[in-house]
Amino acid sequence: MDNLTAKIIELSSGVYVIPGTTNVGVIINENDSSKASAVEVYLIDSGCTEIDGEYVLDVLKAFFEQQGLSFNIKAIITTHGHADHCGAHNFLRDETGCQLWAAKHEQGAMETPIIQGTVLWGGYPPHEMRTLFFMPSPTTVDHFITKDDVIELSASRKITFMELKGHSYETLGIIITGKNEHKVIFPGDNIFPRNEIINHWIPLILNPVEYMDSLDKLCAIEKVDWCIPSHGDFLRRNINEAAELNKIAIISTRTCILDALKTKKKLTAEEIVKYVADKNDMKLSLSQYALVNSTVKSYISVMHDAREIKMAVSDNKLYFSLPEAK
Repeated sequence: MDNLTAKIIELSSGVYVIPGTTNVGVIINENDSSKASAVEVYLIDSGCTEIDGEYVLDVLKAFFEQQGLSFNIKAIITTHGHADHCGAHNFLRDETGCQLWAAKHEQGAMETPIIQGTVLWGGYPPHEMRTLFFMPSPTTVDHFITKDDVIELSASRKITFMELKGHSYETLGIIITGKNEHKVIFPGDNIFPRNEIINHWIPLILNPVEYMDSLDKLCAIEKVDWCIPSHGDFLRRNINEAAELNKIAIISTRTCILDALKTKKKLTAEEIVKYVADKNDMKLSLSQYALVNSTVKSYISVMHDAREIKMAVSDNKLYFSLPEAK
């Protein structure tokens, strides 16, 4: 395979990433001393479609053939159940016999993919949102991972997990720790690098407060050599700059919602979405509208729970407004 070194990049001993639309982690475990030429592999996520799965498998075959080794994929560790992270799971399991692992609360979206489109749409989704991007083939989870699990690897390394809330129901942050205690982190979509957050200033978020808490948890981890967001550039050592930019984006959207409600006494959710999109110079397609609409509603819910926003039904419409000053 041409330019193999650009297609699978070493991060630390036995830890690699295959860059793509969704970055796929590769963890090598030389656990069978009776077969020195065979290695065990864990993948982190798989991509959006079967084409992504084919590409990952081709890269792995070329990589190990170049070293005169054979390999078997033991499991795909899923950061979370969105389509662009588990869309190639079934293909890779059919081809390799690997297991599919995920957190318990991600099972619903993986085994019943229409849930994701339903959540975004707020009801049964139209056909435009029943595509592979929103609704991959159903995926059966073989093993549930918890934040307390530990996978011991060769060369005194280990895989541990942390719960990162805010983007999805129960995103798993995957941490690979070497014998020197230095770490590589795969945080899923719970942090976006500069290039991604600037281009997608309002990323899909289920709970902005929990998302910010997860950013703090990531920044608190010591001896981080690499943090590999699922999309975009890799973060080398200090991830605080990216975390702060993510926080600025969240605060900006919250402020924009409050500004919208200052312009009129009351607004519908759709009017708030339009205000936020217009202020950010966005021209939304249907799928983008669904993502931004869902995210803005999540902000509104959190702000309502914090008593920053009131809501009430009037004339058969749901309106939002600012609390009256005391």
